[in-house]
Amino acid sequence: MSQEPDPRSTRGPHPPDYKWPEYRQLEEAVEAYLDHDADDPRYDNIWRALGAILGGYQRDVFIDAFDLAEPADSACIRRLITGDGECSCSVRSWKKREREKIGDLDEPPHSPPHSDHATLWLDENGNPAMYGMHLYMGNVEQVTPSKTADPDQRQRNGWFDIVNWAAEWGLEVSFMPKSWYHLGTTVHVVIYPPERRR
Repeated sequence: MSQEPDPRSTRGPHPPDYKWPEYRQLEEAVEAYLDHDADDPRYDNIWRALGAILGGYQRDVFIDAFDLAEPADSACIRRLITGDGECSCSVRSWKKREREKIGDLDEPPHSPPHSDHATLWLDENGNPAMYGMHLYMGNVEQVTPSKTADPDQRQRNGWFDIVNWAAEWGLEVSFMPKSWYHLGTTVHVVIYPPERRR
């Protein structure tokens, strides 16, 4: 005998059974925002508005969850790989930077493939602990490298570039759906040494 599925178990929104006053206020504010024309057209998109409001909160939650202290002056993942205290990011050639974009170097690179909006995070002792980057999905799903990086310019799925690159350098990757950089349009990709999360 089959039972009717519980409507709360279906996919989709799950509003609370009881809507307390603050919840109703938020719901009304969101509905009002969706029905208006923003004075600044950049904020017509509700996700951008919510990102501006919640960005600091999301960032603080991330810092606390991973026990991080502060961002480094420059977002250089080479420091995470080698443990170096400083980096020479600014002196590498354009060709090396292009090859880094697709993970095609034999030496510890300064950035992972497809890095964008990146931060190297330090622990409480000032040591490199974690690298985070906020990526637009469409910029990574289908990538055509420059001729310098790949003379054949073969289109590729950049997510595999990132995962394979991290494994090659002994690092692990987490994909976090909540990004404080353009909430709703970017994915927060976090790269770290395996011992950091065990």
